[in-house]
Amino acid sequence: MKRLLITSILSLSALSLTGCASVSPPTQQQIESASYGALPDDYQAQIKNTMSTMLKDPYSAQYTFLQPFKGYSQDGAWAPSKGGVTYGWVAPVMVNAKNSYGGYTGAKRYVFMFSNNILYDVTGNDAFGRVVPINQ
Repeated sequence: MKRLLITSILSLSALSLTGCASVSPPTQQQIESASYGALPDDYQAQIKNTMSTMLKDPYSAQYTFLQPFKGYSQDGAWAPSKGGVTYGWVAPVMVNAKNSYGGYTGAKRYVFMFSNNILYDVTGNDAFGRVVPINQ
């Protein structure tokens, strides 16, 4: 009996947490009416400048910029914005940089977004499939 009660409580807790963790994606109307702004002409330089603060040897970094696109990034339910959406230009880049031992780590994908002239690192959202391109 006690085991059944504990199992029931744990199952109910898991279901209630699952319900709290989901966020609704923006509607088609919100996507169409959103302001995406313009991609800065110097977007590559801005990204390199930001990356230089994150790398051990920024001067040895090798960048491969992928095609930028209009899109949105949605935070998760547990983020301070509680699922907030940011619209703008998404600029993915592959970065191969040296580690502490002087060897290259292999290209890693980073994703940045330009929204209202502000650069955001949305790599974490991209890893969870929450950076979405807009079909134009």
